[in-house]
Amino acid sequence: RAEVASGWGNGARVLVVPVVNIEVFTPGCGGPAIQPHLQSVPELANKGWRDYGNRRGLQRLSHMFKELGIPATAVINSEAAQLDYMAEALKSSGWELGAHGVNNSSGNAKMTRAEEEAHFKHCLDGLQGSLGARPATWLTPGFSVTERTPEIAAKSGIKTFLDFVDDDVPYDIVHTESGARTLCLPYCMETNDFSLVLTKNFDARQYARAIEDHVRQLAKEPGEKVVCLGMHTFVAGTPARVLALTEAFGRLKACPEVR
Repeated sequence: RAEVASGWGNGARVLVVPVVNIEVFTPGCGGPAIQPHLQSVPELANKGWRDYGNRRGLQRLSHMFKELGIPATAVINSEAAQLDYMAEALKSSGWELGAHGVNNSSGNAKMTRAEEEAHFKHCLDGLQGSLGARPATWLTPGFSVTERTPEIAAKSGIKTFLDFVDDDVPYDIVHTESGARTLCLPYCMETNDFSLVLTKNFDARQYARAIEDHVRQLAKEPGEKVVCLGMHTFVAGTPARVLALTEAFGRLKACPEVR
């Protein structure tokens, strides 16, 4: 690990980076659920809830960030980008388009080196074909990594890596063999919508307030900080949550220390 020199915030005390996860799941393998007791196959309700997020929540979040003038990053399963309506929404969003594996039912954890290298190539090739640009940002699905994942990511052309969650400041990973550096933006677990909504059962306003309070506290502390806000189309992208987030982000935009 190598620290990033101070001044990276360009005058901001806290840099907020919304990271919208664009995810699909292998049929029959389950996935995040709004009603976890529904386990039949085919399972209509929870799959439909996730599909609704990708169909409508994605558009809602894109519109919100455009209206607020807030840049965001999408991390995308390559299989999701094969769906025309999702590819079009992503290309018109104005977001940075990053990579998030092939789908969210498949992680890297049990892969051999050759399998993991092929996985990166398959994902990045697919996203380039669907979206017209090769991503340089990576988040591994479900944090399902190997000890080799950062190294393989760097060799695959990834410049920004989101898998680590252990700080409030960016830092570089220096790869011993090649000397290459990968920028790590820590992905905040405290403000993640899965943590706050699906685990802690926060309602829409509690969720938005927790994000706002987290950022405001960091803005009071010395030094520059970054907050990567993990969001999912089917959780953060619901009407009530987008309304609450719009109000919270509007207040944060008025804070001179926050960008």
